Amino acid sequence: MGKGRHTSNGDLTQDASYRTQPVGIYGWRKRCLYAVILFLVVVTVINLALIVWILRVLNFSVHGMGKMRMTEDGMRLEGRGEFLDNLYVQELRSQSNKPLYVESSKDIIMRARDEELNISSVLTLGNKKIQAQCENFEVKDKYGTTRFQVSDKGVNIAVEEVYYTGTSKASFNASIETPTIRGPRTKPLSIEALSTSLLMYASDEVQINSKTGSIGLMAANEIALISKDIISLDSENIFLKNLPTSSVNSGQQSGRVYQLCMCHRTGRLFLAPPGGGCQASKDICR
Repeated sequence: MGKGRHTSNGDLTQDASYRTQPVGIYGWRKRCLYAVILFLVVVTVINLALIVWILRVLNFSVHGMGKMRMTEDGMRLEGRGEFLDNLYVQELRSQSNKPLYVESSKDIIMRARDEELNISSVLTLGNKKIQAQCENFEVKDKYGTTRFQVSDKGVNIAVEEVYYTGTSKASFNASIETPTIRGPRTKPLSIEALSTSLLMYASDEVQINSKTGSIGLMAANEIALISKDIISLDSENIFLKNLPTSSVNSGQQSGRVYQLCMCHRTGRLFLAPPGGGCQASKDICR
């Protein structure tokens, strides 16, 4: 009986010790846990403050960021924008009644690609140069009419008149085709070929007109007027200088009076004495 009671008292003592044992984290573990929680709270508050500051600085809204607005037609930027990398757009235009500025510290390069994503055209705005690489270059007016075109076939200037107002001369290294060449109103028109010949021809007719001034044709070798129908010289005074003079019948000269003659085969003009027919020397009509 006594042994059993002792055993029972021991069990009660163990049960009491179990009931009074504290549950949780105490001591240095508790302090470390609170320190970690406090650190996380501080980091979270700092992150939230940074997010709010970034949103305020960049002016984020439901319509866009800062001066950039997202619309139904695309993106609208009010003010100046800086792009650090490539910009891919379908259409770029400015606001109404305001200019569009595209600036770069180096070259501005605009590329167009075909359906296979190969570069088909390149426009480069560089230092003191504008370079275009394409198959067909066109300049159109506000009505959509082509005024200037460059292609493999040549250069087409589709305007009524082309004005050259520079102080220097315009030089052409190849042939030009034009219906009219007109000089300025107050200055003479001079067409020169310094080291080669100058050819003017047309399928119908070639007209050289001067309403108020004179017309001068000068050549180092010869001047040839060739026509299948008529050559017309219409003027009050026509001067033909430095024409060769035939030495045949030289004794029949009458002062400085000569008759104007033409070679039958070559059409070369020469002077002959007034008396008798037009007889040319051997070396004139060669």
